Parts: sequence; C-alpha cells; structure tokens
Amino acid sequence: MIARRWVVVILLAAGLSSCCGCGSERPIRDRQGRIIVEYWHQPMVTTVPGLEDEVKEVGDFERYLARQFMAENPDIVIRTQCLNWEDLPRKVPISVLGGRPPDVLMDFIGRTSGFWYQGVLEPLDEVIAGSEQDFQPQLLDASLLPDPQGVRQLHAVPLCGWVQVLALNRAAWDVQGLGHLIPTRENPRWTWDQFETAMAAIAGPSVTPLGMQVASEQGDYRVLQFFWAFGAEVYHDRDYSRVALNSRQGVEALGWLVAAKQKGWIQSNVATAGYGFFEMFWQGRTVAIPSGVSVHQAYSNAVRDDKVTADFNGDGRVDMDIFYTLPPTRPGVAVSLPVATNGLAVFKQADPAKRKAVMRFVRFLASSQSIGRYARASQMLPSRKSVGNIFSDQPAVTEILSRASRCDVADMGATSPNYYDIRKRLPAYLQAAFLGLKTPAEALAGFERETRGVLRNGGPSPPNREPGG
Repeated sequence: MIARRWVVVILLAAGLSSCCGCGSERPIRDRQGRIIVEYWHQPMVTTVPGLEDEVKEVGDFERYLARQFMAENPDIVIRTQCLNWEDLPRKVPISVLGGRPPDVLMDFIGRTSGFWYQGVLEPLDEVIAGSEQDFQPQLLDASLLPDPQGVRQLHAVPLCGWVQVLALNRAAWDVQGLGHLIPTRENPRWTWDQFETAMAAIAGPSVTPLGMQVASEQGDYRVLQFFWAFGAEVYHDRDYSRVALNSRQGVEALGWLVAAKQKGWIQSNVATAGYGFFEMFWQGRTVAIPSGVSVHQAYSNAVRDDKVTADFNGDGRVDMDIFYTLPPTRPGVAVSLPVATNGLAVFKQADPAKRKAVMRFVRFLASSQSIGRYARASQMLPSRKSVGNIFSDQPAVTEILSRASRCDVADMGATSPNYYDIRKRLPAYLQAAFLGLKTPAEALAGFERETRGVLRNGGPSPPNREPGG
C-alpha cells in the first residue's frame, strides 16, 4: 500500500510541477543579494523565560531567532510567518499546490508527513549527522519515514514533543468541599466509577466539566482519549490498511460520550465549538481537559492577559489549581496515551546555494540551545537529551511524566501515508452522533466505510461533506 501511495503522489507532484509554470516560485535573493529563507511555524510560543522584553506575542520568538541567526549569517535573510491552528492544515497545502511553499515549516509531524509522501520534502539526515544519539529515540523514530524504495529517512528534524495526560482545575472540587472525590497528588490515578462520580458532582448549569470539540480535526486526540479509555483503537497492531475504531469498544465509547453530553458533562456546542474550551477552562465553565503539561504555561499567559476568572463559591477570588492526572480507563483497560512530535521540515530546494542556506538555518534551529528555548517556552519535551530536564523545578509535572512514560502509547497513525486524509473525516461522524443524527454504531460504521474508500484508492480524495454522511 505504501508503494502504491508513492506512485500516486509522485505523479501528482510531477503534475503540479508542470502546471505551476515559470515565475511562480519565490525569489531566491533580495535586492541586496541575500538569500531569502521563508520560515512558517505554529503559534507555539508566546513567552520565553529571560526574553520577556523581546517576546510578547506569538511570532516574536521566531523573529528573535531569525535576528540571532542573521547576525551571524549576513548573507541570508529569514522571513518568518506565524500560522494559526486553523491556517496550518489549509494554507500550507494550498502553497504547495501553488508551487510556493515555505522553505522551512515547523509543525506537527502528522501534517508534515503528508508532504513527505507527496515527494515535496528534502530528507534531513544530514542535519543531525553525528548527533543522532543526542535525540530522544521515540521522537526521532517517529520522524523517520520510508522513501519510495522503502529506506527510512528523516523527513523532519524533531523539535519538541508532548504526551497527553488529564489537566484538572482541582480548585473546582476543593472549594466546594468535594476534594475527596478526585485523585490525590500522591496517586494521580482514577478509577472509572470515581471519575464519573466526580464529573456528576461538579456538573451544573454553569459548569460542563469536560473540555473538547469535534467541529474540526484539531485536538481530536482529546476526544479519542475516551475511546482509548474503553479499549478502542484507531489502528490495531500498526496495521494502517484499515481503521479499527468501528468496534464494540468504539461504539461503547462514543455512546458514553453522547450520554455525557446529554448529562451536561460536555458543552452543548461540542459539535460546532472551536478551541473556546480553553477560555471556558480559565472562566471555570470547564474543569477537565485532556492535554499536555503545557497547561501551566498557558495559565501563566492567561493570568497575564486577565483571562482567568474562575470562581466556584462566589467569594470574588479566583479559584484555579492546575493538577495533572492520568486519564481514566474502564476496568481492565490499560492506560494508553498519545505522544506527538513537532518538527522542522524543508521543502524541495532546486537552487544549490539556497539549499545550503536553508540547511544552515535548520541546523541553527535544531541546536541544543534553540530546542531548549522552544521546549522551556512551550513546556514541551525537548527532542535533545543535552537540553536536560526542563521540569526539574516542577516536581508534580516530573511525577506525572514519569508515570506517563510507563503507559502504552496510543497509535494515532500520525506518520502513516493516509493519516491526515483519514483524520479530517472523523469529525463529521462525531458531530452526527453528538447531534443525534446518527446512533454511535451508525456513525462509526459510516466512518469505516468512508475510510475504506480512502485506503483502497491509496491517495488523497475529497471528504464526504454531509454531516456523518
């Protein structure tokens, strides 16, 4: 299947090259003769310890890094562009279709892998040659993908990673005398009955405890965490020729989620809401979100911006105490957690001088110093071992990450050939179930039928536009 996929995408790439026409590529040099390197990136960093005067909003850190690099490389000019979460899965593919992609892209490897299978990325093994042992094995392995001959190559240099746990606002229970219902700091693990009791106790007209959304594929792992809680799998045993979500466990999980919404445990607009559930978290309208441990950094930013207003007992004081637990699972089901990697990908470079300049910039971004800054600012796991433990001053985070490291890894298929094409189709079926347009069994059966067609064709195809259709 992978070989067939490569045939499809190579033909597609060749067709794109021929139809783009002359003059459609970005200019190589500016008027001063400097080589221009375009760097597009996630809105991952908003503050950097020690750089408060330089970094005040998303994009500032990348501009700072660009200035640092250009000071040492005056023959190169770096142009940065920060893409929001909605633009990342749209603007970059459009730029590729138009023959004007960025030179360097920093994004989730579940998206960058799609460009690799399209044949439009440079292999980057040369960037880390000699320093492979300094990279975290799991993050490095996830970034190695097969080329058309089946040889695994580095499609993106791993930058930072995260593992999903469950972030709670513990104060929601504590200030109402309900703290005994949730796990202790010494043992941050739930029983399923305990979890349901705690959700029922805190839910009310102004609080829907669980934060998630299915309006788009963004953050789908938050919803999938509850499928994994029932023992369901997106893929079984690394078999990416079929999606395994339509199973007895999957139907039970979706049935539980639909019932949770009906009970008022999930916000009523889950089918249409965007990332607003984080705003709800700061306001106390949601109190539990499957997330990485970067919530503490997001909280600091929210405090700075006067967004934190949670007050559960009406005393006029903010009630916020972020507490991490492992996600709950049904009896007999082991905890499975998604692990994800953000990396640096380079689009194909026809000009040798520009390719050399681009690789020089990527080596700068992939240095231990740059990765350490990215990791500390985003509160994500650094890809390089030499960065050290950035959470050494946060014992609670160190403890939950230690427990998470002993859990099974949930397979999202993030670097499989059809990952994004499959991923973007699930929300419509989840929406249909939440809105009562389909039963959970009907929704997952419809999703399976549609994904079967994608996998059979072996290449990108337009999604079904009907809700749950």
